[in-house]
Amino acid sequence: MNDKNIPKIFVKKNSGELELYNPRKIEKSCIKAGASKKEAEEIAKEIEKILYDGITTKEIYNEVLKLLKEKNAVAGIKYRLKEAIMNLGPEGFAFETFFSKILNNLGYNTVLRRLVKGLCVTHEIDIIAEKYEGNQIKRIMVECKYHNLTGIYTGLKETLYTYARFLDLKDGWIKGLCEKFDEAWLVTNTKFSEEAKEYAKCKGMKIIGWNYPLNQGLETLIENNKKLYPITILMNIKKIDLKKFSSANLIVINDILERSCEKIVEETGISLDEALEIKREAEKIIY
Repeated sequence: MNDKNIPKIFVKKNSGELELYNPRKIEKSCIKAGASKKEAEEIAKEIEKILYDGITTKEIYNEVLKLLKEKNAVAGIKYRLKEAIMNLGPEGFAFETFFSKILNNLGYNTVLRRLVKGLCVTHEIDIIAEKYEGNQIKRIMVECKYHNLTGIYTGLKETLYTYARFLDLKDGWIKGLCEKFDEAWLVTNTKFSEEAKEYAKCKGMKIIGWNYPLNQGLETLIENNKKLYPITILMNIKKIDLKKFSSANLIVINDILERSCEKIVEETGISLDEALEIKREAEKIIY
């Protein structure tokens, strides 16, 4: 495709910002989802036909998703990753459980939603992650900020808040009130503001979000092990049943793969036929 033949079109992002349309971004995202280079180029060519100045990213996304499903069904499912994570909500509990499973995959032992006494106040820690490094346990407090709408940034306020809690726990440990925490992490399913990034970098605090850090963001951690795709990426799970799956701790595709259809029925109350379809879809994505 010759980009010179495409008129300058500005796309309206979810945040309201305008950016120049770039067909390469579409091709790259399609290929990342599993489409062939030829399929990706064909989709980008089709998108040219619907472009107009001020078109929204949502309109482009919906059209790409439709075309991708037609050309490559599995790639179409994977393309929905960001949307699927947002569908874990509306509350943030499922996202906390989801990220704890990512940490488990990275070798951490995790505890969810534990109350820990700091020097000044008691804190509910979303995730406590522990991992041996040599003979020492590295203990991390993980704060999760979940958004179920696009275009919302996790900003400086959340970063300051997380670090302040970490400092209170650090002071609490000095006084013998709690265990030692070595690091504070802030994790979100959207993007960080530039101020948040600057502050975290200054304080040596790890933050993980969409496309951040570069090549180590949330989507990369998931793509590195596709069994960590959220179950909301599966089209055969009805929205009305999501709470049943969450209550049964069925959060990622691997949770489906590890269970028999009969066990899924027992834990969620769905029909055996539904469980069979869900399991087949999960296997199709992974294998």
